[in-house]
Amino acid sequence: MEPRWLNSVSLLFLSLILSCNGLPRNHGAIDYKLFLAANEKRPMVVAFGGSEGGMVYAGKETQNLRESILSLGYHFLVVGYFGTANTPKELDRISLDAIYDTIKNVSYNHLIDQDQIVIFGGSRGGELVLNLASKYQDFAAIIAIVPPSVTLPSRFGWNETSSWTFQQEQIPWITATDESIELIDKGDFYGGFGKMIENPQAIEEFEIPVEKIMSPILFISATDDEVWPSTLMCRRMANRLDKNNYQHFYQHIELKGGHAEFTKNYRMILEFLKEHLQIEKPITGAKNP
Repeated sequence: MEPRWLNSVSLLFLSLILSCNGLPRNHGAIDYKLFLAANEKRPMVVAFGGSEGGMVYAGKETQNLRESILSLGYHFLVVGYFGTANTPKELDRISLDAIYDTIKNVSYNHLIDQDQIVIFGGSRGGELVLNLASKYQDFAAIIAIVPPSVTLPSRFGWNETSSWTFQQEQIPWITATDESIELIDKGDFYGGFGKMIENPQAIEEFEIPVEKIMSPILFISATDDEVWPSTLMCRRMANRLDKNNYQHFYQHIELKGGHAEFTKNYRMILEFLKEHLQIEKPITGAKNP
């Protein structure tokens, strides 16, 4: 019997060399943990946390969601891209290429159906999956939970850098006005972020090009989001898809509640997975190690 999870680290660059180039220590290093639903070839769901860092979807706080996905018969890969033992300390110029390469390397496991891989992320993780899928277009489906519609900086104000890189170039990011930074520094991130995006024309070049995604998309927003106006931003992304005559399925679900509401109400995630990932015989009773 193979282990129910596999733990590995993908180290793509030497930290010393990267530090000479001004990149964060451990740039390009990715941690991951794979939970297997069965000793059979199955689709895989890849999960990304947000600004908390680490691998939240491998922990007890998300156990119910994880086990629900496993019980449907899908393998579950949790990716740590910063804030773990081997990855960068902060969400700063994270390599989308390294993340994609890690997913591809895991998919070479004979138990993984390479044609049926879904990526999902919440908050900053939602920003990640939308950016990733707009660059790498071979995912079966995308789930973005309370995401921003723009690429954010690693920090606001002095010494700004992008949160993400693609092919060694920083992805263009939105910058904050002095008024926005003042609100954010006072803890009013919602107010500060609202100021940044209030003029759609001024931020167009920083919007995530969701129309380049080539698979079904599920947007989940929160109507009473206390972090940022996720419902407004998901509506903007839906409008962007419509304007570009998007040829794939997409859905926007507006949850009543705050930024973390989906952790208590994730039925729509399971329904979306069942609709877009096909397996012959779902299993029951999958447990975590």
